[in-house]
Amino acid sequence: MKDYPIYIKGTGYLFLIIMIVFVLYMGQTILIPVSVGILLTFLLMPVSNWLEEKRVPKVMAILLSIFLMIILLSGLIFFLSSQMMSLSEDLPLLNQKLTEKFADLQHFIADNFNVSEKRQIAWLETQMISALQSGGEIFGNIFSATGTFLAAATLIPIYIFFFTLYKHKFIDFMKHMTRPERHEWLMNVLSRTSQVSQKYLVGLLIDITILAVLNSIGFLVLGINHAILLGIIAGMLNIIPYVGVLIGSIFPVVMALLTKDSVWIAVGAAGVCVFVQFLDNNFITPKVVGSAVSINPLATMIALLIGGMLWGVVGMMLFIPFLGMLKVILDNVEPLKPFGFLIGEEEKLKAKKKF
Repeated sequence: MKDYPIYIKGTGYLFLIIMIVFVLYMGQTILIPVSVGILLTFLLMPVSNWLEEKRVPKVMAILLSIFLMIILLSGLIFFLSSQMMSLSEDLPLLNQKLTEKFADLQHFIADNFNVSEKRQIAWLETQMISALQSGGEIFGNIFSATGTFLAAATLIPIYIFFFTLYKHKFIDFMKHMTRPERHEWLMNVLSRTSQVSQKYLVGLLIDITILAVLNSIGFLVLGINHAILLGIIAGMLNIIPYVGVLIGSIFPVVMALLTKDSVWIAVGAAGVCVFVQFLDNNFITPKVVGSAVSINPLATMIALLIGGMLWGVVGMMLFIPFLGMLKVILDNVEPLKPFGFLIGEEEKLKAKKKF
């Protein structure tokens, strides 16, 4: 497309983007489980390769790696469910505390803003009716989408098995699609793409574990109820960049406000979240995750918004590693290098300028 005017090339790129967005949105029921399967395949591939090196048959090595993943996930789900059961036992007490705090808030508003409690209740009833009317359909859509995804998610282990089993067939297919002199270039791109996904996913798992431990220790020191569960939730929500940290900090603060007499405990819970996030941004993530996904914050935010719009919360988690993999391709395809330059990290651009 080098000989075409800029407006024709721009129109072509825009049409391609529109088609990709359309396909991603319309095919999300199939594409989301497949995308999760692809990322988990990259994550488990070193395990299956190691087992094959130990003379374990290929099929058995793949099945063992998938079985190991299922055991770890089952253990995590069992632990979280036991913690949730413990939390459910305290729900009546939490409900009582919430009622008391709400009554105190009503008195405070009535005394300081001259708004009677009856007017406050009437306004809340109006808002609740409106929220229920508009929220019923939203809840139904979320429940339906969640059920559909969970049904499709049962196919993820099957996707992982076949993606791993036929990985060489996929590579040979791509070699057939390129000229022989480009095979070395193709293998280099595939290798770097695989490394990006593996490094990001492994680093993210380690990062979540460290954050969960640090948050849990901080909440335990403050004496917050269900500190371990809240610490794990805060750590797991870190999967969603920027937004997840804010959401994760709400739960321990609310728990402290409901169960503790001093408001300073809630302030301390917020302080723990801020301090742990400071450590994560400046020390943990750079060392553990590093520059596996070397994209700038603006591109990250856009990927989060687009992922959330197309695939919901799952899209917000998946679009970041996929954008990092896309950048590898953009950097190695000559006509697309400007796009890789555009979404790249600023530090790397500055380093290039020094030379």
